[in-house]
Amino acid sequence: MISLSEADALDTGLSSVKEGDESRAFQALDSLKGIAEGFLEEKELEDAKRVIQGLEDIAVAAAGSAMELLAINSTLAFGELAKTAAGKGFESLVRKNMLAIGKVGKTAAEQELEAGSKVAVTTLMELWNNPDLQKERDITISTALFLKEIGVASAKRNQEEAVINAAIFLGEIGRKSVEESLESETLSALILVEEIGHEAAESYLDEGLSKAALAVEEIGKLAIKKKLEAAMLQSRWALEAFRVRAKEKILTHSDIVVEVALEPFQPFEELDSNENIEKIREIKKLHNKLASEMEL
Repeated sequence: MISLSEADALDTGLSSVKEGDESRAFQALDSLKGIAEGFLEEKELEDAKRVIQGLEDIAVAAAGSAMELLAINSTLAFGELAKTAAGKGFESLVRKNMLAIGKVGKTAAEQELEAGSKVAVTTLMELWNNPDLQKERDITISTALFLKEIGVASAKRNQEEAVINAAIFLGEIGRKSVEESLESETLSALILVEEIGHEAAESYLDEGLSKAALAVEEIGKLAIKKKLEAAMLQSRWALEAFRVRAKEKILTHSDIVVEVALEPFQPFEELDSNENIEKIREIKKLHNKLASEMEL
């Protein structure tokens, strides 16, 4: 395949998506990926960031035009670029690629491209689990935000498998965070999986709500062992809200799952302290700040 210059690749990619010309769009994608890899190798980070932004523009447009194969291949390209960036310690470019994956996954979900949204979810988790990636607080919370955005968008389109995947992976982030006694990251995962659960209930996705409840239960039980009180409180709040939603929507399986999940949290009424409530509010504020900065 003939390689295009950066300017030609960007123009070709955007115009070919608009025209529905998948072959030319793939040519542009391959060219831009190769150019970005070259800049990463030369440690030209600003140039690499610019090219990745061009790739993102094309990929999001492709997902918005229901060009699922192009969206999937773009996601995989961002994943490879992020792994390269992580291996070289370029954390800002890891974030840039993960943001692109999140936006493509959310757009794919909105267009009912279930395979595209699922690939985005699994790629994000592969990156988050990459040993080269330093899991700073903002990286973990940003990853959780991307998963929530994809999960909520999938729930609104009744794509239950994608909803389940997002809830399961958020549960994984929460469990690993609580094992390391990282309260902010744990609270973030709990708050965001609750949002997925609410949207699943709204769309009558019984299994989706059940998986969200199980994720909260698993994180919450570990929080009890670690004595992370704010996380214990958020777990109880989320499950109580799920119980109400399950009964309202007559989601019989979820109703049973939530009732059982709530049992370990019933003795902790004293957790409703101003300090714990404020911790939860602060994480919600951080979510809003990060989401605004990332234009999610």
